[in-house]
Amino acid sequence: MTLAKWFFLFMTTVAWGIGVALVVGMFVLFIDPDYTPFKIGLEGLGFNVLGTALVGATLGAFSHMGFFAYLTAHFFAQGFFRSKLLWVYVQIFITAGVIFYTFRYIVMHVPEGENILPYIAFPILLIIAAIPITHFKVKQTNQSSIVPTLFFLIAVTLLEAVPALRESNPNTTALMLFPFFVCNAWQILQLHRLLGTKNDTKSAGSKELAR
Repeated sequence: MTLAKWFFLFMTTVAWGIGVALVVGMFVLFIDPDYTPFKIGLEGLGFNVLGTALVGATLGAFSHMGFFAYLTAHFFAQGFFRSKLLWVYVQIFITAGVIFYTFRYIVMHVPEGENILPYIAFPILLIIAAIPITHFKVKQTNQSSIVPTLFFLIAVTLLEAVPALRESNPNTTALMLFPFFVCNAWQILQLHRLLGTKNDTKSAGSKELAR
């Protein structure tokens, strides 16, 4: 990947982080009866918009770092596991484990008396949304990208959003989880385009995610 392509991916990922954070942040702001634009005024609204944009930019940058960290881990794992099939199984196992412990953590740490449904809805929506994105990725590449794409969209996104899950606050969780997911989806869908990898089932090893 050239420097220009990396810069494009970084800047567009940050832009997606800002855009999604603003949409989610403004939605949360308008539905909160105790904290509406009419109560905080124009100056307060502008401050919140700026703050939310900075949060989105930070999440986009962290998502980008996580993406390249995963690509590095993916590359070394393919060399460590002599069988590619074993690495596929490891990713499936990790994904299932992350999903299980996410729901377990939510059930155990939701504040007493609060409705648990909003907390559970976020990871469920993430898993559902990952399916059509993975399908689109496979259509653009081939079936070998199914497990790595699902692993990155589900397991990595949930791990990145752990700080928000620990807050036990649906608004905070939404503000972090949705930008992370969209940024991760954008990067995984752009990878094969940036690498110029064709839809070829005989493509080699280290570019499995991009194929």
